[in-house]
Amino acid sequence: MPSVTTQHLAHLYESFAGDEVTFNSPVILASGLLPADIHLKIADVHVPCVLYACSMKSAKVIAELTDASASQLARTDNLVSLRLAFRPKDAPAAVTFFVSCRVESRAEYNPQKPHMQFLTLEFTQRPADALIEILGSLLEINSNAVRRRDERIVITPESMKKIGLESKESCVAIEGAPRRCIVRDLSFGGAKILVTGMAEPKPEKKVLLKLNRCEMKDDTILDGSIVRVEGVQGRDDVVALSIQFTTEPPISYKQKINGYFSAQGGAG
Repeated sequence: MPSVTTQHLAHLYESFAGDEVTFNSPVILASGLLPADIHLKIADVHVPCVLYACSMKSAKVIAELTDASASQLARTDNLVSLRLAFRPKDAPAAVTFFVSCRVESRAEYNPQKPHMQFLTLEFTQRPADALIEILGSLLEINSNAVRRRDERIVITPESMKKIGLESKESCVAIEGAPRRCIVRDLSFGGAKILVTGMAEPKPEKKVLLKLNRCEMKDDTILDGSIVRVEGVQGRDDVVALSIQFTTEPPISYKQKINGYFSAQGGAG
């Protein structure tokens, strides 16, 4: 991972310590979480678990507690260690560490499997800097996505490289009808595209914008609606459509947009 200053780590902790990140599939991919390497350590017993959510102060996990491991938990006065492992995209190796925790609550997760438990863990000390950096970066992106929602990135060869866009050429489905388009600008909250050879669509039409030359990848598919239609000077066959995203863009998309603003020195 890129080095983060002590001051920035302190800023991330102060700003987001209590904010929880839910580890769904996109977040697992974006954070580099290694699900197979996550477990609870109860005394000398290692119990595999699923990280459901985590903040810098607590975590929620799903684990199968046998009678033996539950007895061991009672003997440790509910004190455990949570082993976490990540390998962010730019990291040469996995980052692993333990966080000291207390089990604050347990609940049955699956009635058909009574040993499967949903555990709420409270950290007994500040976690490793790596966790603060990983969670803080994700939470900072979401914060910037709200704060800078409408700031536009004009698509140029330079900006394309910074946000990882393969081409200005893309495709859009307008009310289900696919068309080629050119991406003119992007933001956390929307996009502007150029479309040729169609009757002027009405605002509020639903659209599906697919980036990266129409490659069908989940992290490049953006739902939205048309909020403005404009003509293009000198081109009667081209219209410019301003799109507002109607669902939350994937975290991978927001990472690209945030990375551009960070490179410009303006996102933090």
